Amino acid sequence: MMSSTRYTLASLLFSALTALACDDASLPPGSAPGAGGDGIGAGAGGSSSAGTDGSEAGAGAAAGASSAGAGAGGTASGAGGAPSGAGGTGGDATAATTGNGGSAGGPPAPEEAFTLLFRDDFDRLDAARWQLMTHSWTENLALFSQSAATIERGQLVIRLTPAPAGTVDSSGAAKSFLGAEVRSVDTLTYGRVRARVKLARGSAVVSSLVTIYTPWPADNWNELDIECLGARPNDVQFNAMVYTGAPVRPPVTQSVTPTQHPQKVDLGFDPSEDFHTYQIEWTPSGARFSVDDALRHEWTERIDLMVLPQNVLMTIWASSSAAWAGAVTAETGTASATYDWIELYRYTP
Repeated sequence: MMSSTRYTLASLLFSALTALACDDASLPPGSAPGAGGDGIGAGAGGSSSAGTDGSEAGAGAAAGASSAGAGAGGTASGAGGAPSGAGGTGGDATAATTGNGGSAGGPPAPEEAFTLLFRDDFDRLDAARWQLMTHSWTENLALFSQSAATIERGQLVIRLTPAPAGTVDSSGAAKSFLGAEVRSVDTLTYGRVRARVKLARGSAVVSSLVTIYTPWPADNWNELDIECLGARPNDVQFNAMVYTGAPVRPPVTQSVTPTQHPQKVDLGFDPSEDFHTYQIEWTPSGARFSVDDALRHEWTERIDLMVLPQNVLMTIWASSSAAWAGAVTAETGTASATYDWIELYRYTP
């Protein structure tokens, strides 16, 4: 048996070691408790995800499916550029780091935390799930058109085609192409979006899988992107965008602009040659971007601000930034992306 003094010292040492162990079990770096997810809810009408030179940031839409591509705004301090208002001017693509991505946070959320809301195999275009948007913005050389999205042999095909002469957006700006934005009716607050896709090839062509908070003019900003730049399709850009400025009080007449966190990753294959599975997983601890079930990038830096309900978008458009997506060529107007299926999951902590 120990003496009373030795017993007291041993007890103190055990207590100190226990406290250290508890500290090590805290949340991973960059994580925040966040708000509880509200799962699937009513779709927020408004802006669409719009393109900048650094990413698909800056929505050029007004509320509804037929909306304007104009809008105002300031500058953003994001690494991918400085979008201005609707679409914005953006920055050079070199602002986004090219690498292999990888994990920056803790372990993934347990599988049982995700509940499948629906899987769409695109036997038809379900109007209860998807809206076909008709708008544009300054840096988008295409006008989104309902005719650019079709169901073919059980797959959703979205195309970029030459626009008829005289095609303009609602602001009167001329557009050279017709593109597509297929936007979910409902929103997710935390969850997973998973799709089997053959992305588009073509200089100046951007095809994507996106989640975005959509009210316009934007009073706040949350957006997560997987974007294939068709001029260099092996380099896929993952991006996270949040508004880091002072809170904006309604009514909002001038959209806020986001801070961007782009990361280009060399996939090691051409995503326009075959189907691959792309996934965005969003929890209060981070956003995880995976390709064929392999984690390629994780973002946690300002996950505390990524708390707003987001619509899911499937898009194809043409960028005016040759430095980012390549110059317009003859192949730009012949590009297409094909979505075999898509799944939406709710996250419940």
